[in-house]
Amino acid sequence: MLKHDIAPILTDLFNLSFSSGVFPSALKIAKVIPVHKKLSRLDCSNYRPISILSNLDKVLERLMYNRLYKFVEDNNLIYPFQFGFRKKFSTSLALLSLTETIKQEIDSGKYGCGIFIDFQKAFDTVDHNILTKKLHYYGIRGIPNNWFKSYLNNRKQFVSVNGFNSELKNNNCGVPQGSILGPLLFILYINDLHSSIKFCKTHHFADDTNLLYFNDSVKKLNKSINYDLKHVVNWLNANKICLNISKTELVLFKPRKKALDQDLHIKLNGKKLYPTSSVKYLGIRIDSNLNWKDQINATAIKLNRANAMLSKLRYYVNESTLKSIYYSIFESNFNYASVVWAQKINSSSRLFLLQKKAIRIINFANWNSHTDPLFYASKIIKFFDKISIDNCCFICKSFLNLLPPLFANWFVFASSTHSHSLRSADLGILKIPPYNTMSHGRFSFKINAIYTWNNLQHQLKNLQLFSLKPNNLKSILKNYFLGNYH
Repeated sequence: MLKHDIAPILTDLFNLSFSSGVFPSALKIAKVIPVHKKLSRLDCSNYRPISILSNLDKVLERLMYNRLYKFVEDNNLIYPFQFGFRKKFSTSLALLSLTETIKQEIDSGKYGCGIFIDFQKAFDTVDHNILTKKLHYYGIRGIPNNWFKSYLNNRKQFVSVNGFNSELKNNNCGVPQGSILGPLLFILYINDLHSSIKFCKTHHFADDTNLLYFNDSVKKLNKSINYDLKHVVNWLNANKICLNISKTELVLFKPRKKALDQDLHIKLNGKKLYPTSSVKYLGIRIDSNLNWKDQINATAIKLNRANAMLSKLRYYVNESTLKSIYYSIFESNFNYASVVWAQKINSSSRLFLLQKKAIRIINFANWNSHTDPLFYASKIIKFFDKISIDNCCFICKSFLNLLPPLFANWFVFASSTHSHSLRSADLGILKIPPYNTMSHGRFSFKINAIYTWNNLQHQLKNLQLFSLKPNNLKSILKNYFLGNYH
């Protein structure tokens, strides 16, 4: 086969690259295709550049990526609250960590501020000299550091439009678009941003960055956040990253009945930031009260549209195809990060009523038909039961160390807090942490998930939920809930 002829040549080439610290120049040429996004086609800013690199480049980069990623993870070099481009991390986990922090602080009666910072073309403005110096600081020195210098420097690109190619131009900054190594190099580039901050807690998903700070006093809130924002601007200037102030947003979090003891005065690079009622972050709408009304309304609009499509398509496809369409255009709109914002979903929820409408459409049932038999026949789980399943699977993953370390101590067995032995029926029951309010305490993800787990553990007495793998647990709970519909 052809691979037996090519593999030895590529092996020698790649080994020579690693041992010499030189990245092949022929693999540093990118073909850029502009893809129109919106509005006028005559405005260059309305196009997204798609960078295409050679397949051989991707193979060589993957080999180095595996080595670099293992090195930084084994040595715990990446900031724990960086959720972008890392195994076991995701946008949902980033949102969960962020919102649980907010709920915990509001539940204790504190004021809080969230600053959602927008960087302007951060990936494209990375300074190569600064990046290689940071790699040296993290322990990537000598020949490996020379390899990364060679990889980054003297890169070239050309633009291709309708079969016409431009001349080659040098690309002297930024991490290569469309590359394997680019995202990892970027998160290492901004990895020390948190070290410039004294008071706020930062969360990152790649370049999506937010600062959180809570205090009993608005005066201290103003002072501490303004102090940190000055240092953030200094860090950005030192690292040659531009700040997009117009898209940077501030959200004030506070207990619903607690009034401000003074006005909020937050400035970023000399411009005052005014609080907004909600902000869209990583795909969901976070409002100042965390009641999720904006997110639920936005989801309801999408589900209504999906129902309209289902009502038309059902006449042209079979039942199996219709269910696949349901999952792709209807339930997918609910599923994204639903454990973050849908803990209060119940049988009277607007979203569940839309789901019942979808089930009736799929089964050609009357508008007022009882839906439990339809859910059972379609083998589709109700939204609030799906949240229960997802809550339990999250806890299960936590016990099996399938989640990032920062979630490791979220759940504790009640048996570990008692000196006497418990009844076998109580094994697997989790300890419920104390809370002060219903909205931000009882119905936070962490506490509601524990209530869900304990309730199901009591009902499924013959099973120790913690002993199951997530996929097995999901299957068992799905069958359990379906049985309740029958």
